[in-house]
Amino acid sequence: MKRRPLFALLLVLAAATSSAEPLSRAQAVARALERNPTVVRSLADRDGLRGRAREAKADALPEVSVYGTFLRYQDPGFFNSPNIDEFPPEILQAFRPIASNLWDGYASVRQTLWSFSLGKAIRAAGYAEHLGEENVKTARQDVALRAIFAYNAHLLALEQVGVAEKVVRQKEKQLEMAKNRRGAGVATDLEVLRFDVDLANVRTTLLRLRGAADLARGDLNAVMVEPTDKPIEPTDTLEFLEAGADQREVVREAIASRPEVKAVAWNEKIYDEAIGIYKADMQPRLDFSAAYGWSVRETSNFFEPNYKRWNLAVTLKIPVFDGWRTAGKVAQARADRARVGQDRVALETLIDLEAKQAVDRLRVAASVFHAAELNVAQARKAQEMTEANYRLGAATPLDVLDAQAALTQAEFVRVEALHAHANARVGLRYVTGQDPLAENLPSSMPAVSAPETPAPAPPAGDGAAESAGRDSKEP
Repeated sequence: MKRRPLFALLLVLAAATSSAEPLSRAQAVARALERNPTVVRSLADRDGLRGRAREAKADALPEVSVYGTFLRYQDPGFFNSPNIDEFPPEILQAFRPIASNLWDGYASVRQTLWSFSLGKAIRAAGYAEHLGEENVKTARQDVALRAIFAYNAHLLALEQVGVAEKVVRQKEKQLEMAKNRRGAGVATDLEVLRFDVDLANVRTTLLRLRGAADLARGDLNAVMVEPTDKPIEPTDTLEFLEAGADQREVVREAIASRPEVKAVAWNEKIYDEAIGIYKADMQPRLDFSAAYGWSVRETSNFFEPNYKRWNLAVTLKIPVFDGWRTAGKVAQARADRARVGQDRVALETLIDLEAKQAVDRLRVAASVFHAAELNVAQARKAQEMTEANYRLGAATPLDVLDAQAALTQAEFVRVEALHAHANARVGLRYVTGQDPLAENLPSSMPAVSAPETPAPAPPAGDGAAESAGRDSKEP
């Protein structure tokens, strides 16, 4: 009776898998880069910086405007004169106020001829465009790293499900063998009960791992901005590739390639120009303005020479005292520049730490994987020998269960070590500012061969080597 619900669940899961969409690691990254809000928001920020750059460049170009106005007015100002009562009545009658129309049409031009801040503002705007590009690269690298981590986590969950399914099949064979031995009179009901309980426990573990695989699939879909329950069938696998790195080489590559480092450099240039821009508020500037058009009471007089209206003006402004407002702005800009300098120091220190962590994770993950490979081979051999002894009556059911548990533990450790090494390689590429999806490491980083004496494997579930890159970047 217990097998029917599990069998039905397996059928449902098999049907869902058959309709799942094949998805490679590269496709997962591409979808995440296309749809993830972090990347889309960084693109919007970049467009905003480009708009500011265009706005700053506009100060170096003339501003041309065309105006057209209509005015209906009546002015009684003459009758409000203090000596109006001394005028003869006939004169007052002749100068009575009458409402009239006034039409104006003209074009104006404004142009900055010289300003100490104009060139600095244009350069700062250009630096801001480069800053926006580096911020986009940073966002794309972060999202790509999250997508790869989520994809690898889903692969790990599926590998663990595969190990559990293999253990279930093995336990079913052991239970059948125990029942046959009991039927032959060489085994007791207690032995059969032990195998039956062990099989039930493994089936429960299988259900739990299947649930974990569904959660991992939901995380991957969320990074790609897909429905979290969308069926996915990964086409890539977790593979071990020999790789290694030197910490100093990693730091050198990171300083040269990381978009965050380049962004700090552009920020420093922007604040250097900002100091000069604020200083220019207390320096002379020269402006030009002009207007040309017509002002008429009757529209038929438009374009007549007698009604032409124009003016030209060249203005020189020499600031004398502004209550130290400019000095305050310059002090704030200098403080911002000092903060950016400290941001560079903090970033370089962080990169040094990340480089050490990435190199250590890669080295430890490789050692753990090689040790796990050896442990799996030894545990499998011990399990086969124990089962053979049990068939011959030279081993107890507890011996068989212990051997199977040791093999299961070793296989789980191997899968986790494989996942940790894959993530460590991705994390190392991220730290060096390279594409996290590319499998090739920088040419200056030597490969590391397998250790001759493998280190002892850690207990299952050890996640010390799973993280890569900065802790804040892990999904």
